[in-house]
Amino acid sequence: MIFNNMKQLTSLTASEKTLVDYIFTHPKKVISSDSQTLAKEAFVSVSTIYRLLNKLDLNGLNDFKVHIASEIKKEEEQPSSLNLDYPIIPEDTPFQIMKNLQYVYTQTINETLLLNSPDRLREIQQLVVNAEQINVFASAGNIPFTQNFQFQMQEIGRDVKVPVDEYNQRLIAANSTPEDLAIIVSFGGRGIMVDRLFSILKENHVPILLISSADNELKKEADHCLWMSALENHYNKVSSFGTRMSLLYILDTVYTLCFHEKYEANQSFKLSRYKKISQPFKLE
Repeated sequence: MIFNNMKQLTSLTASEKTLVDYIFTHPKKVISSDSQTLAKEAFVSVSTIYRLLNKLDLNGLNDFKVHIASEIKKEEEQPSSLNLDYPIIPEDTPFQIMKNLQYVYTQTINETLLLNSPDRLREIQQLVVNAEQINVFASAGNIPFTQNFQFQMQEIGRDVKVPVDEYNQRLIAANSTPEDLAIIVSFGGRGIMVDRLFSILKENHVPILLISSADNELKKEADHCLWMSALENHYNKVSSFGTRMSLLYILDTVYTLCFHEKYEANQSFKLSRYKKISQPFKLE
């Protein structure tokens, strides 16, 4: 998509055209370059790079590199014989169907990993660990995944709220403070409810972690972002195999980052609680 967006740009300056040509010729070099290196290699100025990014409506060079990496991954790893939106055909055997889903899950995990940088994950780790209260907002099919995250966090003594109905979501958002963390799960940022939650949370100065696709316009309003894989079509598909896997992978990562920060204490807490839970009840 990012390559198509560049092709459709009009009114480019001569230096911007030079930069675009370089990007199309050396996309992998762009991924590993900082702004100074890219400017030097493409024979343009650093300001030219950021003018192009503004015309692409991107939030900086890292955002641009994420899009390019995603495009390269799609081109290199998706075989023409397997449609990720319809990964089965009538002639497939049951075992072949299972193999096809394995491929979908593998590609999804690979892209999700590629989309989220080490620096971003370190930033999220401190954000989650230091939050006084974590509130997770999701809708429809995403709610069971956030409830599983809630259960994981409760096992290490962290109180996480996952309001389900709209009134409860608005109420918890309204009660949130700057010491809390709001996690909003919204793949495409659609729906009035998401806009309302952002408005309430921003008014209360609550840090917002958005878990979504990289094309989500809400990323401009969020304080932090983790990107979900966008390999599959949002509507035209057998099921949300990839989207669900990507969300589960991200939420499991967030939980594990929290566990890792105080590893021994969390391990001890979890084991001691399991011991209490598993003890047989005795009548005095």
